[in-house]
Amino acid sequence: MSNFRGHVAGAGFAATAYLALLSLVFAINLIPDNRAIFNGFSFPIVLVALTVMFGIFPDIDTNSKAQDVFYWLLFGADLALIATQQFKLAAYFGLVAMLPVLTHHRGWMHAKWAAVVVPTPFLLFPALIYPSDPWVGLPYYGAATLGYFTHLYLDKLIFKRRFGFIE
Repeated sequence: MSNFRGHVAGAGFAATAYLALLSLVFAINLIPDNRAIFNGFSFPIVLVALTVMFGIFPDIDTNSKAQDVFYWLLFGADLALIATQQFKLAAYFGLVAMLPVLTHHRGWMHAKWAAVVVPTPFLLFPALIYPSDPWVGLPYYGAATLGYFTHLYLDKLIFKRRFGFIE
């Protein structure tokens, strides 16, 4: 099982590989580059941040540095929703933010299906906002999913039976 620093380092390594892969894909033009979000300095920063944040995300179900980081971010986001008088959205946001602490450590937050399901808002919401380009959120979903699976891998929750050298 890895610690906070190990999860951050592992997700950082995975993010670097992911950015290299995306650079290769876009360099050989397999995906149309008509998306404005790909043309900027912030794009790789956002992808690395998402990968690292989801690399520590499964540990928010226990008292940890990851929980501290996430709940301060969630608090700031909820405060911003309240400040902009979006009370209904703030209430839903707060309700969903409580879910991880209502479970036990290594429960559903460490399940393989959660690594695929939890990041889906990064795929769905951009598709709703930009219906003419429904796959605009795919790189963000990929970064979040990769970070989540990196966490599970470092906790030895995937590939533990397939490869004998991983215990």
